[in-house]
Amino acid sequence: MTIYINPIHRRLAELTEKAQRLGGYPHLSPMELYELFECLDANLNQIRKIDKLNGLFTAAWAAGDFEWLVELEQRAVRELKGG
Repeated sequence: MTIYINPIHRRLAELTEKAQRLGGYPHLSPMELYELFECLDANLNQIRKIDKLNGLFTAAWAAGDFEWLVELEQRAVRELKGG
């Protein structure tokens, strides 16, 4: 079994690991710092989408709308994969 890791989170981990090896974030290149901030922005956008889906999921569950629940679950899976 393979556990899926979002590419955004993988790149954040790689940049953080490199920064730790070098002695901190200021030691990353300007391009790496730019990439770090781009990843942080992408992560924020993804979390906002997932939070919205969680709210809709709660509403669908409360309404007993199981077709909607399936649709929302599929959308959530796509979001987790960065789609």
